[in-house]
Order: sequence, then C-alpha cells, then structure tokens
Amino acid sequence: MIFLGLASNYTALDTLRHSFALGDKSDYQNLEKELSRRYDASLDHLSLTFSGRSAIYLALKSFMEAGRINKGDHVAINGFTCHAVLEAIKKAGLEPAYVDLEKVVSGQILPNYSAENLEKLIKKDKKIKCFILQNTFGFPVDIRRFKKVKEEHDLLLIEDLAHCAGRKYPDGREIGTVGEATCLSFGKGKSIDTINGGAVVLRGKEFELPKEFDKATLKRRSGGDIPRASWYPVFASIARGLAHIHLERPWLGLLLKLRWIERSADAKLSTDTTISYWQAKLALRQFENLKNSALREFFLVDNREECLKELRRHGYRLEESWYDVPVAPERYYKSVKYPEKDNPNAVYFSQHVLNLPTWYESKYHKKQVANAKKIIKAHELKGENNG
Repeated sequence: MIFLGLASNYTALDTLRHSFALGDKSDYQNLEKELSRRYDASLDHLSLTFSGRSAIYLALKSFMEAGRINKGDHVAINGFTCHAVLEAIKKAGLEPAYVDLEKVVSGQILPNYSAENLEKLIKKDKKIKCFILQNTFGFPVDIRRFKKVKEEHDLLLIEDLAHCAGRKYPDGREIGTVGEATCLSFGKGKSIDTINGGAVVLRGKEFELPKEFDKATLKRRSGGDIPRASWYPVFASIARGLAHIHLERPWLGLLLKLRWIERSADAKLSTDTTISYWQAKLALRQFENLKNSALREFFLVDNREECLKELRRHGYRLEESWYDVPVAPERYYKSVKYPEKDNPNAVYFSQHVLNLPTWYESKYHKKQVANAKKIIKAHELKGENNG
C-alpha cells in the first residue's frame, strides 16, 4: 500500500530509532548550531520552538518590537494555506491578507501566489507590511521577483519552511536564507518530521527574540510528550497493517479519543515550551540528510472523491491532501470567513488537488507510486496540472 504520511516509509529500524530515541543537551545545542550555520544567523537570534505556528508568532512579534510592524497591520499569506498560519498572525494582533494563487498563461494553477499577485494586493491594501512565502508542497517560487516587490514596497519577509527545508530557489539560493525571518515546523509529514516542534531564525541586528520569550527558562515536553510524539511511528505501523482489513480508521479514532495522538492542525501555540532533546537529535539527523526534492507531487483531478475511491480500491490511501479547503482543516474553515470571491484560483485548486508522496525509495514502492499516478492521470484535468 501507498500512504501519504512520511512515517509510512519508515523501516522497522527507523521506527525503533524514533520511538526509543535518547538525547541530551548537546543534541539540542548541535541542532541550534546547524540552524545558525545553515540560515546565517547568530545563536542568540534563533531558537527551537514548541511548534511551527509558535515560530511564526515569534517572528512577527520580533518585527513588532523592532517597530517595523504595528498592531492591526496586515500580513500577506498564500490563499491556500493552513489554519496554523492564521492563528500565529491573529495571536500577534495582526490580520491576514490572502493572496490568490498564480494562474499561468496555459491555464495551469500553481500552489503558490505570484509576485505580481502580491503587488496587486499591496496596491489595494496599504496595511500590508509583511508577507510569508511557504513554497507549497516544496515547489519553490521565483525569489528574484519577490525580492524586487519586497524592496520597492519596504516589506518584511518570513520564509515558512514547513514544506521546503533543504530546497533551493531557481536562482540557486537555499530557501530560508533570504528573508528577515525563517520559520520551520517539525510536525508530521513535514520536511523535518519529529511529530511536533519547530524553530525560528531571525536575521538582521534590529530583530531579536521577543521579550516574552526567554530561552533560559523554556520547558521541555514532559518525557518527550510520550506517547504522542515518541510512539507515533508505532501507532502508524499498526494503522498500516489494519488498513489491509479496513480497520485503520477505528484504530486512529481510538488513539485520538485517548489523546495519544493529535491532529497536526491542533498543535498548540506556546512561547514557554520547546522540543525535547531526543527530538532535537532526530531533527539534526534529518537536516544532515535533506534532499533538494519536492515534498509531494500534486495533480488537479476532475472529481477528487471518485478518484480517491478508485485509488482506495487499488490499495492506496491518499485522502490526506493537507489542504482540501483554502484554509485547512475543514473543521476550522467556517470560522475563518475566507474571502472566496477574491481568491477564485485558491478555491478551485483546493477543490481539485490531490497529491502523491515523493519519499518512497524502494523499487517496489516506486512501481506502486507509478501505478497510482496512472489512475490519477485518468481523472486529471487536462492542461491544469503542474505537479
């Protein structure tokens, strides 16, 4: 079977290495040093965090304390994104400004917004002081065009690396080395996956970690947040086995009820807690083995539900498309009050997108992915896929 979750590609050794990992203070410090080296920032201008949304919040608060953003200002974000980004913006006392996805001449809709769409919105919304680039699914934007808009309008840039750690922009620069802040998420299925956690990196002498955030007093998750984080790969292995007899959903439902696992979008925003030493050790190992490849391959299909049903009949579990509404997950969507009329491309994309994992490496699994792709191609919207 083929699954979307990154842990679905874990070998038995990977699962044991994760679930019974041990770490110490040196692992935590070594990960911070790697972030400092990789993203060109001093150690006192970066920190590991409780979650990716915590990192974005801290970046925004640092901009505010530096006097570059004021309460009530707007932050431009992808019109196709996660509720976690909104939570960070709102918590900082700011407002999101959605930028619609790019539609190219051929009619293809891409998973990111263009520099031109950003500039159009800036001309309408004078309160935009900052923008976030998420390079959705690991597909990089043309950073040179964004740099021009950034400089012309004196904007701040946050690079969100949840999907794209290790990837490079078309001009050769590594993603995460351009903006005033780099934010990472170590959540399930992300480029760096320790089930939860994240990091914030600030560049420029004027930006410092916010006053409310004290690295010296950060708490670590009790026992590494066992069983939620430590044993998740074991739980996932059991779910994959049960999938053969169609019982994986009751199993995952039981785990959710027991609160032994949590949905990715439900991670908390915290400024007084950080990841555990063992998670830092796992994250560092993954940083050392990052590949410059997309996190997921995407397609636009005419009837997603029918396509998913056919895939399921053939043994594929690809329902978790990440964003199946413009601001995912769907259970939060109504409360967002998303301006659908202003973002038609994002709405359309979210209704038709389906994606495949790119991390399977064995010949057997690569053949399975290729077969899944054949099924998807039969449902594909012609001329509108760029995955």
